[in-house]
Amino acid sequence: MLDTVKLGRRPGSMRTVERVVTAPRRIGLDLIAIEEGSEIDLDLRLEAVSEGVLVTGSLRADTAGECSRCLEPFSDTVDLTLTELFAYPDSTTEETTEEGEVYHVVDDEIDLEPVVIDAVGLALPLQPLCS
Repeated sequence: MLDTVKLGRRPGSMRTVERVVTAPRRIGLDLIAIEEGSEIDLDLRLEAVSEGVLVTGSLRADTAGECSRCLEPFSDTVDLTLTELFAYPDSTTEETTEEGEVYHVVDDEIDLEPVVIDAVGLALPLQPLCS
């Protein structure tokens, strides 16, 4: 959870967040994932926009997996870019999108866990190879 109170609702206000968080559970696919308890490095920029908070930045974490060809265990690193809008309550974005289409600011906080889960799931290979 990231607190957005310091941003206020002033479009253009911004703050950076550099944080190392622990994966609360295994994040990824059947053959490769960020293991529970692994460190995830976040380097983010939170920017207030008229419809909510725009979060941009990078994520880096070690992964562990099993080669889809030889079935041997191996490790790697996932390094990806995040860009996501968290809509304010009662914003036009929230009112004009279907449920589950957009993330929300709740009580001046944003929950990055579903964003990380979605981004990592899309970035990891379906058939990981050790070489």
